[in-house]
Amino acid sequence: MKRLRMQIGLFGILLVLDQITKWWIEQPEFRPFVVFDGWFNVVRAHNTGVAFSMFNDLPPAWGANLLVGVTIGIAIAVAFWWWRERHTSSLTSWALLLVLAGAAGNIWDRMSLGYVVDFIDWYVRLGGQEYHWPAFNVADSCIFVGVVFLLLSSFRK
Repeated sequence: MKRLRMQIGLFGILLVLDQITKWWIEQPEFRPFVVFDGWFNVVRAHNTGVAFSMFNDLPPAWGANLLVGVTIGIAIAVAFWWWRERHTSSLTSWALLLVLAGAAGNIWDRMSLGYVVDFIDWYVRLGGQEYHWPAFNVADSCIFVGVVFLLLSSFRK
C-alpha cells in the first residue's frame, strides 16, 4: 500500500509540475529566453500533432479528436498494465507511472487547449548553423524517461 501511495503521489506531482510550467509559458507576458547559449532555450510552441509535430497537417477538429482518442486509448492500456505491475518491486511499475503522468499532461492540454504546449528547446550551433531538436515539455520528458526505463527493465528479465 505504501508503494501505491508513493506512485500516486509521484503521478500527481509530475502532472502538477507539467501543468504549472505550461501555464507559465502560456502567460501573455512570457518572453522566450536563452538558458545556455548554443544549447538550450525556453520558448513557446503549440503542437497540434504528436512527437516531432507529426500529423500537424491534419484538419484541426478531425486531427484533435483523433489524437485525443488514440492517446486516451493508449493511456488506458498503459494504466491496466501499471495496475497489474503496481505491487511488484520492479522498475516496470515506476516506468509505467512516468508514461501515464506524461500522457495525462498532454491529454489534458489537447482536451482543454486543442494543442500541446511545448517549451524546452535543445539545439546545437555548428559552423554558424543551429540544429534544433523539436521542442518538448515536462510530460514528454516523463514519457521518454518511462520508455527508457521500460526498455532497461525488459533487458533485466
